[in-house]
Amino acid sequence: MARKKKHEEHANHERWLVSYADFITLLFAFFVVMFAVSQVDSKKVGRFSESFAKAVGLEILPENGKTLMPGEGDQPSAPMGGGVGDGSMMSEEMKGLKQAVEKIQQKEGTDAGAPPPDAGPQDPSKGIQVLARRHEIVIRLSDSVLFLSADDAVTEESRRVIRSLAKELASRKVDVRIEGHTDDRPLRGTGRFRSNWDLSTGRATAVLAELAAGGVAPERLSAAGYGEFHPVASNATESGRRQNRRVDLVVSMSAAPAPPPKEPSP
Repeated sequence: MARKKKHEEHANHERWLVSYADFITLLFAFFVVMFAVSQVDSKKVGRFSESFAKAVGLEILPENGKTLMPGEGDQPSAPMGGGVGDGSMMSEEMKGLKQAVEKIQQKEGTDAGAPPPDAGPQDPSKGIQVLARRHEIVIRLSDSVLFLSADDAVTEESRRVIRSLAKELASRKVDVRIEGHTDDRPLRGTGRFRSNWDLSTGRATAVLAELAAGGVAPERLSAAGYGEFHPVASNATESGRRQNRRVDLVVSMSAAPAPPPKEPSP
């Protein structure tokens, strides 16, 4: 009896369709996810970030997408309202201080702008700016009305304005960090300042001493010199360099003192 001839099985040349279908499914899922992410309600995200920042006392998700460092993200003084960097999250105590500083500006006839370098003797109050952050304010003092060139001695005319600021600061429970800043030009000559670090630190310390003499509790004061490394404008122009030469009084609410450690019971 003749044996039946086995027919060879045909090779399946369409197996690639399975992998292709999986790839198309994954690609479709990817585009669905991307579309869903692009449709996030920005208002809800903004409300969430603001509520979270208020709860933990941090400033997150600023408008430019960067974390704010000292001296960054400041906004010029403006009427209180909603939004990031306009002081809307400041306490009533801080809002009161901000308004008091603005009154000092008005009383002294300030225009809150830095004076031009060739305008001759300047009214010290015209180098004051008030800037708002979420939980603090920055009182910005131009170096051109506080000090002589490459010097850290406060002028007699500026002392009056600093003492007025000290009077307002002393009556409130606030901490003040005095920050000295310079432009990027190296110091000339062989003076007692070796670098812009030294000059900025000396100027911050000089303002600190005036505030302490004006009645601000020394334990609420601190000073730091940043040299030319925290600019607020470009050093490529004289106008930018003039803005960078400044002393900032960063004012925040004093933290509650920590309770004394309990003595172990016998």
